[in-house]
Amino acid sequence: MNIKVHGTTMSPWVRRLITCLVEKDLSYEMVSVVPLGDPDPDYLKISPLGKVPLLEIDGRYLPDSLAACSYLDDLVPTPKLFPDDPWDKAWMLWMCDYLGSGFFSRVEVPIFFNRFIKPNFLQQETDHDEVAAALTQMPGFYDYLEQQIGEREFLASDTLTLADLTAGSIFLNMRHGGEEVDAGRWPRLAAYVTRLHARPSFQHILESERQALGSLSPVFAAAA
Repeated sequence: MNIKVHGTTMSPWVRRLITCLVEKDLSYEMVSVVPLGDPDPDYLKISPLGKVPLLEIDGRYLPDSLAACSYLDDLVPTPKLFPDDPWDKAWMLWMCDYLGSGFFSRVEVPIFFNRFIKPNFLQQETDHDEVAAALTQMPGFYDYLEQQIGEREFLASDTLTLADLTAGSIFLNMRHGGEEVDAGRWPRLAAYVTRLHARPSFQHILESERQALGSLSPVFAAAA
């Protein structure tokens, strides 16, 4: 089976797909696609919305992270990342939507894009008003996630699910944007993020990004 992932690991949705592959012990090849500017017309032929990631398997294309991870979970059912229990599966999908439509869109994007992408790759100034607005919304999302984790190890079930890969992928960009979870205010959430990023699947991502970004990211600058 020949697996390719089109995209860049700077995208949380690409990270989610890659960690899914690594958790399932599937080898893959990375094809660089950076979703900045106008999409390549050839790429639009296989990803009509111009989104990343795109999963390519033996010449077939799935241009969406959720669809791709769902396919992989059926293809390689161990470890199971989509719960069998109907409620747990539905709750996992809700948490993925909450993280994506809410936390990612309203908090992560303005912080990561303004603090990391603009100065390092676009030579543009940070919009501090956008960052301030995102930071104002951040505690509400953290409070909810702290509550949902409770005493469990994982977010949506008793075992690792796609919701955890989603959360870990988004929180890595928060860290690239200079935001670590305050363990004094949100101890369960902070410990949860630390556990996720210690997993081999996220260590795989972190090593790749360490080589690509080096001291550009505060995640790696602090360890240098």
